[in-house]
Amino acid sequence: MSQTRERILTIARDLFSRHGYSSTTNADIARELGTTTAALYYHFPSKAAILDGLVAEPLAAYRRIIECLNTGPPAPPELLGAFIDLAADSRELTALIDREPGVLAAIDKRLPRAFEGMIQQVIVALAGPDPDRAAILRAHAAFAAIKHATMAAIALNHGTLDPADRAEILLAALRILQPAAGD
Repeated sequence: MSQTRERILTIARDLFSRHGYSSTTNADIARELGTTTAALYYHFPSKAAILDGLVAEPLAAYRRIIECLNTGPPAPPELLGAFIDLAADSRELTALIDREPGVLAAIDKRLPRAFEGMIQQVIVALAGPDPDRAAILRAHAAFAAIKHATMAAIALNHGTLDPADRAEILLAALRILQPAAGD
């Protein structure tokens, strides 16, 4: 990818994170880049195309997870680890995806299955066969914990995920999946 395209994506990621996708215009991106909107269109025909460039890697990770889910329920450590890595690799986009429904809708259009459907399949895989209510709640809790713990670990480590932190997050999520003594 050209240096200019990479710079546009970096600037767009920053502006989208600070101001939101819907509030950022191509003119804002061009101004920050130090060029004209017409020059920006040479590299990306639309703001949606810029968003496509930003979410390409997370989309590829989601597709790999969906493929893994389609081949049979993956083991919880493999599945949770994939989501820890996804959260770490797309950390700059996580807040944007969380607060901008339009961004999640754009991602949904590019996935072979709707995001919510994939999450439900993840919960079923984490809860195990014939889950009771408690197992389903633990699956939701473990899934939520990995995202928030990964973001916290990255913040504590100034922008990167330490392998020891990743291991601790995975162990904590796996402990959440375990029934309490006496269940």
